[in-house]
Amino acid sequence: MVAAEANNVKTTFLSPPQEDRKPIVSLRGITKRFPGVIALDHIDLDIYPGTVHALLGENGAGKSTLVKILYGIYTPDEGEIIINDRPTRLTSPADAINMGIVMVSQSPQIIDTLTVAENIILGLEKYNHFVPVTRVYKTIREESKRVGIKIEPGIEVWRLSYTQKQLVEILRAILLGAKVLLLDEAITYLPIEEKQRFYKFIRRFADEGGTVVLITHKIYEAMDVADEITVLRRGKVAGHLERKEATIEKIRALMFGEKSAEITYERLPTAQPEPKTVLEVKDLWVMGDFGGYAVQGVSLEVKKGEILGIAGVAGNGQKELIQAIMRLRPVVKGRIVYNGEDVTKKTTYYLRINGVGYIPDLPAKYGVSIENSIIENIAILPVYSKRIISWDKVRGITLKLIKEFEIKTPSPDTPVKFLSGGNIMKVLVARELTVATNLLVAYNPTRALDEATAIKVRKIIKEKVLRDKITAIIASEDLDEIFQISDRIAVMNSGKIVGIFPADKAKREEIEHLMVM
Repeated sequence: MVAAEANNVKTTFLSPPQEDRKPIVSLRGITKRFPGVIALDHIDLDIYPGTVHALLGENGAGKSTLVKILYGIYTPDEGEIIINDRPTRLTSPADAINMGIVMVSQSPQIIDTLTVAENIILGLEKYNHFVPVTRVYKTIREESKRVGIKIEPGIEVWRLSYTQKQLVEILRAILLGAKVLLLDEAITYLPIEEKQRFYKFIRRFADEGGTVVLITHKIYEAMDVADEITVLRRGKVAGHLERKEATIEKIRALMFGEKSAEITYERLPTAQPEPKTVLEVKDLWVMGDFGGYAVQGVSLEVKKGEILGIAGVAGNGQKELIQAIMRLRPVVKGRIVYNGEDVTKKTTYYLRINGVGYIPDLPAKYGVSIENSIIENIAILPVYSKRIISWDKVRGITLKLIKEFEIKTPSPDTPVKFLSGGNIMKVLVARELTVATNLLVAYNPTRALDEATAIKVRKIIKEKVLRDKITAIIASEDLDEIFQISDRIAVMNSGKIVGIFPADKAKREEIEHLMVM
């Protein structure tokens, strides 16, 4: 089965061709080096007003580095940035914003304890302590209506869904005077219905003369909404395509070369679980970060040798459920039973020394120590860290994992902070699959991985489940992932389980409906 969304390529969002156009942003010979690696190698790129320009590439291709240069976070070692025909030096995000370039990232950069209005006016110089609140609310409501975004200015951000938070980010970008919107994986994990809302906004913004640079590793996103597609590979421009000439096969070939033939979304083999229940969650209630129950009476059980996938839009309790299972969040009511033992009051360390691997969301923040090397991050495995470390043995295992997971790094001694986001995730997944001798608990385990690598990691997880009869519970906002890897699918909405289905009989439309109802 090819990914459902990839089969449904849209062309209705494309902008009409423009004659005699001039680029709003041009990059000439952009080069950026980090210790032991050339992240960008003489990049030339033209971005035109009134268009949606997709930037695609596998992990480590240079997408994030290029975007950070456009947003003034990095400065290039060589090359020139030309904005509106004028050579420009961007040394900070403030410089970029002053030139009309604003970035919206995958993780909303807003403060949950503040209201929508308070978040939006932060950094807007035209607002100060003397501006009446009513005027701020009026401006937000008027601009929201104009761009087709419905958000109440006085609501606290923590009450919003993931989609609504992204809309707040975009609204703030518009009020900052954005002429060029950099959307860095900002819509990757939304269900189709909500993606369509973003597509309409993106198209309206471009049709009114704005420019969108869509950074994604999801090919179908580029096919759905982009006018032009540029593919990066190993720090260079591998190719540029007009949407009318682009096909999934052409893009995959540019991104992955020979590896493109290995990409398939067919369901991985269904496991035959054993009768033993490895993980049981009984009537679990867990508080959210800002009051109220994020998990409300959830009951689940997972058998030995099966994968339970939890589908849901971000912000519906999946993260809190996973954290509670790993004993990283207190349980108000209910029980967690692992291998027949009540572990509700046990520690995370207790679970890990008893064969539980854990892949959290945001690996650079919660999963690895970015200041330490790859080998040092592997050395903290429970099997090594409880006694004198044999560094020769750890180095051997690290080299094996680097090869198996195709981690792009100059050396196992390279600090993790110098790796791309996708390669950081590979380090974490490789380490935790080594820990998981009985159970793997994961939240978005292939987030930030390109298409080929994500499928490879899913296959490795599935092979481990089938071969070693371990158990896995995987929450993911990527429905392709849930359908490809799961044996059963549970849908979570508003902190509750609203349906459980055998994966081979589940219908995508029904799952999506339950996610957003």
